[in-house]
Amino acid sequence: MRLSHILAVAAPMAAAATLPRQAPQAKVLIGAPNSILVADFDGLGFKIVGNATTEGTNPSWMAFREPNLLYAVDEFNASTNLFVFDPVTNSIQLVQSAEGSAGVVHLEFNFDKTRLVGSSFGAGTIDIWDITDGALTLLKQIVSDDPLGPNAARQEAPHPHQSVLDPTGRFFVVNDLGTDTVLVIDSDQDQFEVVNRVRVTPDGCGPRHGVFFPSRAAEPTQATHYFVLCEMLNLVEVFSVEYAGNSLQFVPTQVLSTFGDTSPAANLTTATAGGIVLSSDNLDVYVSNRNTGGEEDSISHFRVVPPAEEGGALSLEFSESISSGGQVPRMLSLSADGNLLFSTNQRDGLGVLALARNGGAVLGAGTGAAGAAAQAEVGGVQAAVLAAGTLVGSPVAELGVDVFGAVDFGPQFVMQV
Repeated sequence: MRLSHILAVAAPMAAAATLPRQAPQAKVLIGAPNSILVADFDGLGFKIVGNATTEGTNPSWMAFREPNLLYAVDEFNASTNLFVFDPVTNSIQLVQSAEGSAGVVHLEFNFDKTRLVGSSFGAGTIDIWDITDGALTLLKQIVSDDPLGPNAARQEAPHPHQSVLDPTGRFFVVNDLGTDTVLVIDSDQDQFEVVNRVRVTPDGCGPRHGVFFPSRAAEPTQATHYFVLCEMLNLVEVFSVEYAGNSLQFVPTQVLSTFGDTSPAANLTTATAGGIVLSSDNLDVYVSNRNTGGEEDSISHFRVVPPAEEGGALSLEFSESISSGGQVPRMLSLSADGNLLFSTNQRDGLGVLALARNGGAVLGAGTGAAGAAAQAEVGGVQAAVLAAGTLVGSPVAELGVDVFGAVDFGPQFVMQV
């Protein structure tokens, strides 16, 4: 597809966006089986205002390029899709469906959003897309072919689950659940070559998602650590990171349970870790726990502990665990201002919810006496008594799974744009 075609489709929407209309505080995109939904979010509630539905699809991950291009996986098929999103009319229009690997479950931009990396859980491959002019052009497919992990039921094939861009913008690391491996891919000069393969132990842990520390800033900077979430053994693992020429070197330094020592799962044999995010201030890590065997699953909070002395090791410390508000919280994301944590539940309970962090300002609460009052109490809990980074257990906003359809077909993805 030519850029001129995309622009022709997008132009009426861009023109409409210039009309003097009252804008909501935020737009939130939600991915659920068969649908991409648009919600207005004012800091106190979600209101569904748009819905693009295509039966038989599963947009379980999305990536947004300003001002109006939305890329979405289709986990059920072999296509990666490009939509034009109009935040004024709330329309989402499909403009391209590009053939790639089957079963892609994650998308990651490069630094300037001219390349898009798709991780294919289903095919065991990594798709590299050229999106310089917006349209999807497949550049390369990388096969993940390391030895499989020992779990014959879950690790019967390679399963790349996520790619993460390092803060310098040069390297992507891909977590492969099927091979217990983190692949390091060098994107320099558009080569996209695997330059290191990091084995994650213990065997059968199933690395799923990860985050670099510190989080990416406006300007490129080097990471010092990588936190990887292992789905199958419910672990968070800390690696120190060193830059070595055209590669990254990883050294394991810490392993923790996603449940801590005080909040064990009711059934560890079924429990599977879901998502992980690092706060933009680099102080807090949040992890979702799924299939725990209880009435509701959980979200765990870890604090980042700096080295006690020069040359010492950075570490994570379990802080607390709260209810996820339902079952199977697959994905977590932060609001643009960092004050809220968004989460989803697929099975039942609350399909989408927003949790306040550390009593932070409620989105759109404003200033003055009214704003101060709104910020002073969040979810019925006085913000002043909460330690920094602590999640307020009562959501500031929520939508039930039933809003999105049948039980077990709840949302899998949520993102503010």
